[in-house]
Amino acid sequence: MQRLLCTLSVLFLLGCADKNTQEDNYLDASFELCNTEVSLYSVSDDGKVRIICADDSKFALSSEETLEIMRDINVDYCSGEGLSKFNESRRYYTFRCKSGTQLSINKNP
Repeated sequence: MQRLLCTLSVLFLLGCADKNTQEDNYLDASFELCNTEVSLYSVSDDGKVRIICADDSKFALSSEETLEIMRDINVDYCSGEGLSKFNESRRYYTFRCKSGTQLSINKNP
């Protein structure tokens, strides 16, 4: 019985570790996207995410999964300095780094 309980506990913890919580995404947004504090982080009933940074940078995302893409863009194109603008269309990601560099990249290279 004790072995079964231990096995179930491990499986539960492994299952929970795979998905970011809203708190995890809030912290990611704060440190990796805003590069400052987050003033507002909200997820609406339809899954849309709104982020406002302390420096007044604003982001509206179709889902929390887009945060992963923004994180990669920040690292790959903005040297981790943060984003000041981000827009997702059907075919492109358009964004501006905090340095002022503005780029548009194809979603499906």
